[in-house]
Amino acid sequence: MLDNHPMRKKIGVSAALTTPFDDKGAIDWSRFAAHAKHLLGEGMRVVTAFGTTGEGISISGSARAPLYERMATAGINAGNLVECIYGPSSQDAGDHARRSLEAGSGGILLTPPFYFKKPTEEGIYRWFAEVLERAGPAGRDVILYNIPALTGVRIGPKLVARLRTAFPQAIAGVKDSSGDWDQTTALLAEHRDLAILVGHEGHLARAVRQGASGAISGVANFAPALVAKLVRGEDDPLIDALLDRLLKLPVVPAVKAVLAAQTGDAVWSRVRAPLETIEEASGLKACKEMAAMVSAEMADQAVTAT
Repeated sequence: MLDNHPMRKKIGVSAALTTPFDDKGAIDWSRFAAHAKHLLGEGMRVVTAFGTTGEGISISGSARAPLYERMATAGINAGNLVECIYGPSSQDAGDHARRSLEAGSGGILLTPPFYFKKPTEEGIYRWFAEVLERAGPAGRDVILYNIPALTGVRIGPKLVARLRTAFPQAIAGVKDSSGDWDQTTALLAEHRDLAILVGHEGHLARAVRQGASGAISGVANFAPALVAKLVRGEDDPLIDALLDRLLKLPVVPAVKAVLAAQTGDAVWSRVRAPLETIEEASGLKACKEMAAMVSAEMADQAVTAT
C-alpha cells in the first residue's frame, strides 16, 4: 500500500470545469482559460478539464488536443490541470493518457468503459490494465472515476486493490461520484491513504472527517469558497439548499446557467447536444436563486472577515 499518496494533498478542492462554447459550438478557449485562472486564483491547486460537468464525452479528441498549449499561453502550468479521459476503447484511452501525462498534466481522471452493460469485474480490470499498460512508463497520478449512474460500472474497493497491486506507481485515487454513502465509506475503509475524492457535495464534509481528501466538484465552478469549507470538514447548510434546487434540474446545464447568472455572461449557458440549455422559466429562476444565494454567502463572509 502506498503511504499517504501525494495526490491527497495535491487535489483538495478541484473544480470540474464547465466548458464554454462559442456560437458555432467550438470550445471558447479564452473564456475557458480565464475561468480556470480565476479558480486557481481562489486557492485551488488544480482544476479538472473535460469531466462530466465539462461535457468531455461530447468533445472530440482533436478539439481538446490544444488544452495544454492554450493553458500555457494563458500562464497556466500543465501541472495545475487534471484531464478526464474516456474510452470506451482501451487503446484510445491509453494513448490519450500517455499524451496527457507526457505533456506534464497533474493527473488524469480515468473513466471506465461504458458501452457494454454489466461487464464482469475481471473484464473491467482487464480494460483498466490495458489502458495503463498502453500508457507505459508515463503512467502515474491516475484517479479512477466511479460514476455508475452514467457508465453502468461500479469501481469498488476490491477492484481498486487489484489495480494498485498491479500498477502501484500509477493509481493515485478514486473520484467517487456514486452518491452512495456506503460505497464512499467502503473506499475510505480500505484505501484512505489514496486520494478519495467525493463527487456528491452533500456528503463531502462528513467524508472528509472520515478521511476523504477532497473533491472534484461541479458546484465549485460557482461556489469555490463553499466547497473549500466542506473540504475542511465544516458543514454548511447552504450546500443542502443549493443541491435541493440543482438536483431537480439537468445538472450540467444548471451549473452552466448558475455561472451565467453569476457572471452576467450568457455564453456560459451553452451546452452541446445531447444536452439542452435550460430555457424553462422555473428552471432559470432556480438557477438565478442559486447564484444569489452564493453571492449573499460571500457578502456575509466578507463582513465577518472585516
